[in-house]
Amino acid sequence: MKSFIKTIVIFFTKNINFSNFWVRNGVILLVISIVLNHLFEPKHFPFNEDYEFPLFPIVVSIIGGGLMILIARFNFIYFKKKYFTKNISIQLLLRFLFSTLGYITILYFFFYFGLNGLINGIESYSIYHLLTGLSLSLLVCTLGIALLFSTDIYNLHKLTSIKGVLKVQQGGKTTLVNYSEIAFIYSENKIVYVTKTDGTSIITDFTLNEVENEVNKQSFYRANRQTILHTRAVEQIKSIENGKLSVLLKPTVSDEKAFQINISRYKKQEFMNWFKSKL
Repeated sequence: MKSFIKTIVIFFTKNINFSNFWVRNGVILLVISIVLNHLFEPKHFPFNEDYEFPLFPIVVSIIGGGLMILIARFNFIYFKKKYFTKNISIQLLLRFLFSTLGYITILYFFFYFGLNGLINGIESYSIYHLLTGLSLSLLVCTLGIALLFSTDIYNLHKLTSIKGVLKVQQGGKTTLVNYSEIAFIYSENKIVYVTKTDGTSIITDFTLNEVENEVNKQSFYRANRQTILHTRAVEQIKSIENGKLSVLLKPTVSDEKAFQINISRYKKQEFMNWFKSKL
């Protein structure tokens, strides 16, 4: 028996990639569905004399659980692309959690009034069972969401730190500039400059798009085609014509006038949301 179990374990570890999100959580869902459905009813308990294998409840649990994971996964991807790459906050995390639980609640109602009614009939409907089942499902889903995405959220949260280094390439040389030293980065005559908080600038071999991919998107914002800035670089913001914003940057670049940029009306709200989230 031990050798048989050992053979199965070796087979799974060699042939199944548990680092894959769907494989890992699919196996976990299968194990949890089998265990829980054996504990819910006495006739399904393994040591019961009238033991029955709960095949149908297990299948339903796997389908329902799989749909819940699918909903949570795609909602997380949406939030990651639209919000989490710009900011991580308690408000956003709660918004992600409650929106996911909202979608799952809709799915639960569909299963309860649809599938359950189809199989067991309308007489099986009960407000008590509906609310109890929904409450337990949402509690389990909350714990599941926390376990599923805790690592991803932690990795995104690490990006909010200003601790980091930009490797500046210039003339075959590499200069390491700490994020905490960078005020803003701008392009002029197709040359990209990194302006430090002390007012000095470093010429780079980067394009601005390359710099945007290098720097921490939690700390730096692509204001327009010519400028990427940190909140520490913002001296003054004022509204100008056509719904645009004029932003005065600091420090003043050596031997030059004060650096001023415009934010288009299309990016105005996005910029203000980013700026306020860093205050």
